[in-house]
Amino acid sequence: MTSAWKTNFRLLWVGHFLSVLSSMVIAPMLPFYVEQLGEDDPSSVLMWSGLCLVAPAVSAAMTAPLWGRLGDLSSRKWMVVRALLATVCVLAAMAWAATPLQLLVLRFLQGALGGVVDAVGAFAASEARPEEQGRVRGQLEGALAAGSMLGPLLGGLFLGTVGFRSLFLLLGGVLLLWTLLCCLKLKESRRERPAAAKPAGGKGARLWTSLLGDKRVILYLSAGIVANFAIYGLLPVQPLHVKQYVGDPSQTALWVGMLQAVNWASVWLSSGWWGRRNDASPVNRNFMIAAALCGAAVYMQAFAPGGVWLFPFRALQGFASSALLQSVFVIVTRASPGGQLGMRLGWTRSILFTGQIAGPMASGWLGAELGSSAILALYGTMIAAGGLLVGLFAGAQASASSNGAHAGSGVSNIERT
Repeated sequence: MTSAWKTNFRLLWVGHFLSVLSSMVIAPMLPFYVEQLGEDDPSSVLMWSGLCLVAPAVSAAMTAPLWGRLGDLSSRKWMVVRALLATVCVLAAMAWAATPLQLLVLRFLQGALGGVVDAVGAFAASEARPEEQGRVRGQLEGALAAGSMLGPLLGGLFLGTVGFRSLFLLLGGVLLLWTLLCCLKLKESRRERPAAAKPAGGKGARLWTSLLGDKRVILYLSAGIVANFAIYGLLPVQPLHVKQYVGDPSQTALWVGMLQAVNWASVWLSSGWWGRRNDASPVNRNFMIAAALCGAAVYMQAFAPGGVWLFPFRALQGFASSALLQSVFVIVTRASPGGQLGMRLGWTRSILFTGQIAGPMASGWLGAELGSSAILALYGTMIAAGGLLVGLFAGAQASASSNGAHAGSGVSNIERT
């Protein structure tokens, strides 16, 4: 790793971290902000909070491929700068929101115009050497976990002292300074980006077939959707499940917060290790092992003998889950020609978002039919089954691709996928 690349990666990592931090600071506190904006009916507060929570994911799923394609055609450095600057502007505007509707529109724009995670991922993947792709993706996963863990903690600490408006402006100011630093210090190599062959059909068909023409990629994407569906589907279920183990119901929120912190801390500490494993050993085997461990951890939470057992099970869940999505992105990166890297990563993010959005919705429906223990057992089984499919069939697809690949095909490291 050269000194220039080290500087680049530090800038990308911190930008990634600050972007996630700024989003997660507000996410758990949305009901309080909606109340501050004038809503006092509990059902309305819940409705606006839910819409504001899901809006960035929906809009990001719609625009991620477009920003990725623009980065492929122009400059990935300036896509990082653009995404950071858009986040700064939205944060500043959120400080002056006067109604829940204005907040919802701004949260939608935060996802549509931001996309720091994807911009950083595309830049890092395009600059890293093939043998470093797993480690780089793992460290970026660690930045996401660090922001997700520290965001709610800082939000709870500062909101009581400085208020929402000052907090938004403070976060926007820090991100603006980092955006200016990226403008000055981030260096993009001038390596030629090979143009990808255009599949037959219209523009929409070309976009899809460029990503889904590889059956191995389809396997990983399918397992990734299942993992996202189950992991995010747990969010509305876990407070109800934890409540069964807590003697004093008023302590449920504290327990849920501590369990979330344990989960994200485990993701943060383990993501780099899984990334190095993906560089050194077959990704399909790592994915299968991680999915089996994650599924087992979720399943064991369903039938934990006591509340204290939830903590090691959540730690195991975080340790294993940190390998899943980063493995999907490593596979897509290795299978992507340089001229389509940003677009493919954007489409991958959009496809995976479907599980993130559908999971909590399905949990709401299942909650009326099943108990929390049954839902956890079901989701744990789903995660493990997705990993088993990847472990059994993705390796065979990789071997077939390797045997049929021609020199100069643009797919690197196929033997380790």
